[in-house]
Amino acid sequence: MEKIVIADTDVIIDYFSGIEPLASAIEQLIIQDSLALTSITVFELYAGVTGKKRIKQIDALTAILPVFPFEEKHAGATAEIYNDLKKTGNLIGNQDILIAGICIAHDIPIFTRNTAHFSRIPGLRIFSF
Repeated sequence: MEKIVIADTDVIIDYFSGIEPLASAIEQLIIQDSLALTSITVFELYAGVTGKKRIKQIDALTAILPVFPFEEKHAGATAEIYNDLKKTGNLIGNQDILIAGICIAHDIPIFTRNTAHFSRIPGLRIFSF
């Protein structure tokens, strides 16, 4: 098993919703101190949420997990990912590109259900459980 994995927004939402088997997999990674988020994922989790229950869930999770920020040092490599995907006609969402850039910069796999998008990015490892 990987030492640490970065969770994409989709699997965290499944965790909050209790959707199996992802909810159990996320819980196990949390128990093993093997799960992290990116600042982009935290933004996506909070964006548009108005329900107090979900906000409390996000607050509690971000209080216990490491959060990798998007920093200036990630910008060049992430722009390269964007440009390569655009050239080949395989562009994905900007937030996904930013998350991937952080994962690649730290050599950490991403835990996602959205393998169709993330598998387009050379050098990005996708975590499977």
